[in-house]
This record gives sequence, structure tokens and C-alpha cells, in this order.
Amino acid sequence: MSTNQNQPQLALSLFSFTFEGHTFSLGANHDGKEILQIDGKALESERPLQGDTELAIGHPLLGDLILKYRIDPEAKVTHYQMLRDDAELISGENPLPAGLQISSSAAPKKTSHTVGFIGLFFKLFKSAKAVKVLLAGSALAGWSILFSWQFAVVIISVIVFHEYGHLWAMKRSGMKTKGMYLIPFVGGVAVGDKASSHWQQVFIAMMGPVFGLAMSLAFFAAYLITENHFVGLVASISALVNVFNLLPVLPLDGGQVVKAMVFSGRSYWPYLGLMIISAAMFALALHFELALLGFFVAIGALDLTFSWREFKHQTVKPMDRYGVLFSLAWYLTTLGIFIFMILAIADAGLPGSEVATTILNS
Repeated sequence: MSTNQNQPQLALSLFSFTFEGHTFSLGANHDGKEILQIDGKALESERPLQGDTELAIGHPLLGDLILKYRIDPEAKVTHYQMLRDDAELISGENPLPAGLQISSSAAPKKTSHTVGFIGLFFKLFKSAKAVKVLLAGSALAGWSILFSWQFAVVIISVIVFHEYGHLWAMKRSGMKTKGMYLIPFVGGVAVGDKASSHWQQVFIAMMGPVFGLAMSLAFFAAYLITENHFVGLVASISALVNVFNLLPVLPLDGGQVVKAMVFSGRSYWPYLGLMIISAAMFALALHFELALLGFFVAIGALDLTFSWREFKHQTVKPMDRYGVLFSLAWYLTTLGIFIFMILAIADAGLPGSEVATTILNS
């Protein structure tokens, strides 16, 4: 859609809502063409009003948005939904205005029972729960094939507890969450709404390693008491996974903390420094043939590149200097405790500690 200099008015309104102080209205002009108004400024489309469609919106303050709407003639309502990064921001429905006409090509079509069952199958397959189960099963099978089922159970348990820390922090921040996803051979990810401030980003990023630290300390203490091989393996792997996540590389937790601190400063030099550090880390990963680290560095560099507009416009609330210093102290203290713990684990000869110390030395 493009801005129309003549500012066409809505002859017919389907729905209107306000989000973060900005008003969105959608309808049609006298010719039946689709119009979206944002804060009174009209974006006019060349197509007629659709029965079921979505619009891509690039807003200078709110970022990239997707507005979806569906006209239901039988229920005589219009359903609408706005999303950002696949997270729902707002949704609702509005009664259809009198005199609304939709072309037959835009109207919903009836399907046969066979097509309906096929559609139901794909809906079930694409549902979040089915994807979570599929990914979890793949991760368990993959780690079992590479190592053993005991190791697979341990590392998945460690990842789940770590990601639960992120979800807990999101919920404490009042954000909607969509659960966690296990990614075979890579790790896991907690999914929720976008943070509204850089402090929220730090809090959410750090609570994963904090939960991981609690798990590592608990199982380390249990090993010292029981000397159970499985318990020792959990302590070792938990410490290793969480130290890796604290590396200052995007999209790892340590990288998220550093990014939030740099973006709060609103200075171009630290941003450029992050890009240089990413390039150096990628070169080191290639030199030492650390494929997983190289993968994360490449993803992080892309994230920094695409975050340039966010850095310039600052759509989230920055931290003040004290917030930045506290975040830095929290990050370094947690990292230091983990390193000290790994050295203690190696000294105690826990199962799996040789893997952690080898990676730590490198």
C-alpha cells in the first residue's frame, strides 16, 4: 500500500482500534477500494475490499507489522488481528456495516469433506503442540544416536530447565508466552512477545543462565553427597551448556545482554564494535573448526544487521547508566561463578567434566 497525497476518506468502515497510542482504521472508499488509515493518514490500495487477507505495514515507531482481517458474511462480523514477529499484539471483531458488498471471488468457498479432512490434517500438523512434540522427539533421537539415551535425557533436561527460566522471566514481565521449542543438535528457544525495554531484554536473557546455575549447584551438591554417576553428569552438562549460552555472541543469552547494553547507550561506536567482535569470533570459529559457534555467530551478525533500524529509531525503552552497569555486573558475576564451578567440577572429577574443561581451556 502507498500513501495517497489526497488523503481519501473512508466511505465504509470495517473496524478501528488503538494500539500503543496509534489508531488503525480499515475500510473502503466510494469505489470499493481498500483503505487503511493510521493516525488519520490514509494508505490506499488498488485492489477492492477483500474477504480474507493480510497487510504488511512498516511503521517507523512500531516496526514491521502484519494486519489480518476476515469478513464473515454469515456471522455478519469482521475478525481482525495484528501481529509483530508472529506474536499477536491485538485482535477483535466488529459488526459488518450495512450495505457491504464483497465480490464472489473474495467470498469464502465451501469445500468437500475430503478437502476438509486434508485441511484438518495440515492444521494439526502445523499446530504449535505438534511441532513441539516433533522437535522434542527429534532432539531426543538425535542425541541418543550420537551419544547415548542417558546423555540425551540429561542435555534435554538441562535445556528445558534453562528455557523455563526465560519463560518465567517473560511471565514476570507481563508478556504473553508461546512455550519453548527444542531444536535438534542446537538447543532450545523460549517464545513470547517482544520486550518493551532493554532492561526486560537483560532480565529475560539472564534468567535462563540463573535457573541453569541453580540446577548446576543443586546437582553438584547432590553428587558430592551421593557420588552418583548420573547426578554428576547432570551437573557437568548443565554448567557447560549455561557457560556456552553466556558467550557474548548473538543470539546467545550473553549476546542479548551485551546488545541491550550497547543499544541503551545509543552510540554508533559500540554498535560497530559489536559487528567487529562478531567478525573476529566467526574467524576464530572457522580457525578452530567450531561449527556450532560459527553458526551462532553468523546468525548473530544477521540479527545485528537487521536491527540497524531498531538501533536508529529506538522503539524500546533504553536503560540508564546505572541499569547498564548493574546488567554488566550481573552478567560478569554469573559468568565468573560458572567458570569457578567448572574448575571445581573438574577438580572433583565429575563424569563429563573433561568435556567442560577442554572447551573452557580452548
